[in-house]
Amino acid sequence: MLPSLSTLMAILITVLIRIAPFCTIRKIEVTWGILTTLLSPSPMLRLWILTIARMQDKVLELIEVCKTYKGELFEKPFRALDGITFELVRNKSFGLIGLNGAGKSTTIKIILGLIFPDSGEVRVFGKSPFEEEVKRKLSYLPENPNFYENLKGYELLEWVGRLRGLMGKWLKEETEKWLCKVGLEKDGGKLIKKYSRGMVQRLGLAQAFIGNPELIILDEPLNGLDPLGRKMARDLIAEALDNGATIFFTSHILEDIEKICDRVCIIHKGKILKFVETKEVENLEKEFIKTLEEYEKNA
Repeated sequence: MLPSLSTLMAILITVLIRIAPFCTIRKIEVTWGILTTLLSPSPMLRLWILTIARMQDKVLELIEVCKTYKGELFEKPFRALDGITFELVRNKSFGLIGLNGAGKSTTIKIILGLIFPDSGEVRVFGKSPFEEEVKRKLSYLPENPNFYENLKGYELLEWVGRLRGLMGKWLKEETEKWLCKVGLEKDGGKLIKKYSRGMVQRLGLAQAFIGNPELIILDEPLNGLDPLGRKMARDLIAEALDNGATIFFTSHILEDIEKICDRVCIIHKGKILKFVETKEVENLEKEFIKTLEEYEKNA
């Protein structure tokens, strides 16, 4: 006996909700569009499903976030972030660009739960960045990786892999795979203190990607890499996006931002000046300079 239409609808709705965390809203909308054509559910039901999908689609959200650092002795307090608001949706690459001291590092520290904002809201996967569940879903490559030097390369990757839920044969296979992907297959058994600057950066990329984290935060990830290494890093980012990851990227090299990111946020003196869709500008560097000049002119 065939199941009833209502039973089929219940099954399909359950499936869509279950897969929402692993799909972009565009894929869900297309899938639901096909279902509406076939089954013609009510408009209210479709709206309900899409609302749930959009909630699942939001990976990162900052709302009116402020942070001030107290000055030492006779120094004035420094306003690092002044009411910044932005969001990052699943399976997209987002770039944060600005001059030195613009607030990029403070923003990353707040997202990672390393420091508290003075005010505002921060949600990562809809939750506080201080929750352990959130920390297991994201990875971070700092601007200047400083790993424990008496570990071997493969030992670092195994340690990070365990934090992301890998174990046994799977952990060993993933460790070997990522050493190969970053060109360290012959150096995984060496102590990290014997690595060159470029090798440390490659190892940093491997630890950022191992275990397929959902949100990957990369701070100047192409630093110290030669041209082949830079291409390798861009390929790894593209592969992660293809596999459903979300990328948060900062760099002073705007050419890299332009190649990698779908959307860019220009931050200056702790304030967001502009959001830019990279496909809509001919030259991101010119757009960046123009935006800063206009701000200083009107300040």
